[in-house]
Amino acid sequence: MSSSVRSPDVLVVGSGFAGSWAAKELTEAGWQTLVLEAGPPRAARDVPRRFPSSSDEPADEPTLGPGCAAPRLDGALPATLPTPVGNPGQHVQRVHPGFGPRGPHLFVDDDEHPYRTPDDQPYHWIRGMQIGGRSLTWGGTALRLSRYELDAAPLDGCTLAWPVRYETLAPYYALVEDVLCPTGSREGLPQLPDSRFRHEPPALTPAEKDFREAYRPPGTHPVPVRFIPDESGREGWPRFTMQANALAAAERTGRLELRPNAVATDVTIDQDSGRATGVRYVDTTTGARHHVTARIVFLCAGTVETARLMLNSRGPRHPDGLGNTSDWVGRGLMDHPVLAASGVLDGHPPADGYEWSARQRGLMVPPAPTTGDVRPFGLWVTLQRLTTDGVPVGSIDAQGEMLPYRHNRVRLDGRTDRWGVRTPVIECAYGPHEDRLYTAMRAAVARAAEAAGLRLTGVADALTVPGLNVHDMGTARMGADPATSVVDANNACWDCPNVFVTDGACFPGGGWQNPTLTIMALSARAGRHAAGLLRDGVW
Repeated sequence: MSSSVRSPDVLVVGSGFAGSWAAKELTEAGWQTLVLEAGPPRAARDVPRRFPSSSDEPADEPTLGPGCAAPRLDGALPATLPTPVGNPGQHVQRVHPGFGPRGPHLFVDDDEHPYRTPDDQPYHWIRGMQIGGRSLTWGGTALRLSRYELDAAPLDGCTLAWPVRYETLAPYYALVEDVLCPTGSREGLPQLPDSRFRHEPPALTPAEKDFREAYRPPGTHPVPVRFIPDESGREGWPRFTMQANALAAAERTGRLELRPNAVATDVTIDQDSGRATGVRYVDTTTGARHHVTARIVFLCAGTVETARLMLNSRGPRHPDGLGNTSDWVGRGLMDHPVLAASGVLDGHPPADGYEWSARQRGLMVPPAPTTGDVRPFGLWVTLQRLTTDGVPVGSIDAQGEMLPYRHNRVRLDGRTDRWGVRTPVIECAYGPHEDRLYTAMRAAVARAAEAAGLRLTGVADALTVPGLNVHDMGTARMGADPATSVVDANNACWDCPNVFVTDGACFPGGGWQNPTLTIMALSARAGRHAAGLLRDGVW
């Protein structure tokens, strides 16, 4: 039995980075906005402001990747943190290093939200289903894309150029940064544009300072890490959560309604016009089914979930799924591959008073703006912040680009979940480019380690499993041609233009930079554009 509920002007599916920023811009422009979130609300006390650190961290236990999560901790966690046990249903989520430090309660139950992968293509779909989404477990790295990524020429006949230029995105990067207040230093590197920094970067250790002077590849140099601090914001929420910034701003307008425990099942379509009329959803606390209508729909549920929702929204005007005339919905799935390495600083004494935190400390080395058969990648370097048996240790992680192969995709299974929605099948694997990338990363890490005086004791023998870096992108990509893309330069679906996709699904290419800042900037831009369409009476 389905019921209709009061109609807002705009309906947003998902309350994470994309949904929160779209809601902020739309409500501030005067439009009633309903945000549907599949998970429950949280309290500020549920979110640790810091990952725990230890002076006894083993040198051969590399981090997951640059600014993504904490290293695996073998010792006991502080009693104030949730016990990192979780439940038996979290068999995928528990492989993520942030599962224990952040708390199992901030990760989904995989049995309740199933998906399948081919036996020979593992994909770790790491999810946080709650108000604020994965911002509650975010590492906080905040990097701008540069013109080199946005203008990247196709490689291997695979990558599609972005339909927006850096100059177009720059004001929206600034808009987001003025709210989030990132740390960093002005360096003037065109391949990593400077942000509007509001905080000085954390102090470098002596070993990191030495490395910064010693490692000077052509066209680049080490820079302090750039991230959102974990200081308390609104009502005690950590600054990096959406509750502390975008959602707070939207709520202050009085035009936001947040509806938790609402699992979207499909977008409804007017079969005469082909345009979206609203969204059907299930209230997970009662099992009741509802239909809410709106003039505009924003899909911000996350790369895989957004593709699933679009593919499940079929009808005579969209027989292969909403917005899928090009047959690119679900295709082009990407993550950022990481090579992790760690070692011992034999020539350096222990250094006291320097904080270790997986939320970011140390240096990063942007790639030189070069071209070749391997896309550029960055290095993250942390030295002399931890010791093992009294000897200082360090890590060097490389993060690069996975190409958006057409065959890497999300499709719908014949099975359904407990709410009757077809579950996703994720088919995603690295290709020849990523094989070359791994080789290039190993060589670069070795050179950087030599400059740092770091004796490597652990180097990963493979790139991270796709999905584990939690930088899922692709599946509804932006483009300039409706024949080869799903959404246009304003993030509107080509063949259903009152539906906007602004989460990681819209990325036509991944670059090497962490995607979150770009997701927020794109959402803010699309939100302002949609607000203008409403004002002008287009919808």
